[in-house]
Amino acid sequence: KSQDAATAQKVAKAALHDDWIGSGAGAGTRQWRSHWHSNLTFYGPGGIGRAHGTEQYRQHVVEPFRAAFDDRSLDTKIFGCEGNYCGAFGELSGRHVRPWLGLEASGKILAIRFAIQWRVVDGLVQEGWALFDIPAVFKQLDLDFFAMAAAARPQIHS
Repeated sequence: KSQDAATAQKVAKAALHDDWIGSGAGAGTRQWRSHWHSNLTFYGPGGIGRAHGTEQYRQHVVEPFRAAFDDRSLDTKIFGCEGNYCGAFGELSGRHVRPWLGLEASGKILAIRFAIQWRVVDGLVQEGWALFDIPAVFKQLDLDFFAMAAAARPQIHS
């Protein structure tokens, strides 16, 4: 498999921008899809989950995020590649205009810290992993993520 860091960097940077910033909930479908292998696996954080294939990724990851946030922007703090693996750390921001992860629209500009990694094979992203600082999003909405999680603790039966 290809270990070309220059190609991996180009593809991963384009995927980061086109997937998360894009230009509207359904816009740019062909654009972002061109970066992903048809047999992709995307591992998202709790509340987003895992997606197999471009259709699940579009429907369950990209579109809900784009629909929930207008005026999206990206501030990449760190970006690097080693061989065909790339990673980025930074902040996505946008005006919260529709529900996301069960959080009603607040109208506030929210900043979401992220870490995303990609494995690029033959010029396409085959796998992606993402972490979002969800507790910090809750805090920006004056909600205590950890208190809410503790109050909703599931009952374990033996």
